[in-house]
Amino acid sequence: MLVQTLIKRREEYPMFVLYAVVLGILIGYISGGRFKYLSRRPFKYLLLVITGFLIQIIIFSDIPIFKLLQNYPKVIITLHILSYVLILAFIVINFKLPGIAFIGIGVLLNAIVIILNKGHMPASIKSFENSLVGKYADLISRGETINNSKAIADDTILPWLGDIFAIPSHIPLSNVFSIGDIIIAIGVCIYFALNMKPAEQ
Repeated sequence: MLVQTLIKRREEYPMFVLYAVVLGILIGYISGGRFKYLSRRPFKYLLLVITGFLIQIIIFSDIPIFKLLQNYPKVIITLHILSYVLILAFIVINFKLPGIAFIGIGVLLNAIVIILNKGHMPASIKSFENSLVGKYADLISRGETINNSKAIADDTILPWLGDIFAIPSHIPLSNVFSIGDIIIAIGVCIYFALNMKPAEQ
């Protein structure tokens, strides 16, 4: 059941960020960096971001005991917002690390559009159809919510910050993603590329 939950989370999170991780590591090695140097620039208060992501996993979980939360939408929305507060707090604390500022801007943009739309990430139906999560396109087109995604409508606030892009279904890790996700990916790439270098460089 837990595995199914994590798979469902894969459909919500922009897994294409993994491409940014790989690219950042490659750039880091090519420029003379080494993975071991990351430990010389440790994160502070890592528990904040871990707790934030755990909250998101729990509130959208298929595990029966956690699924009961879905009967209390206001609780889910509150916890979802709290998760972003924790993640943003972590980013502020670690702001000086290269790449973290970009990640923070991306997370903030996603948080803003989700909060303004009552805890839901607006999503383009066409983007859903063009990605591997296309099986849910019909559901959101009928107004249903998939995890925290909801179809863009006339009353959607800042729809251009929603999941309006998609990696085609024939490409690995195909998914929908937002402008915020793109900025997060850039930040992740920068983080690995620059923090893999020795501190004196």
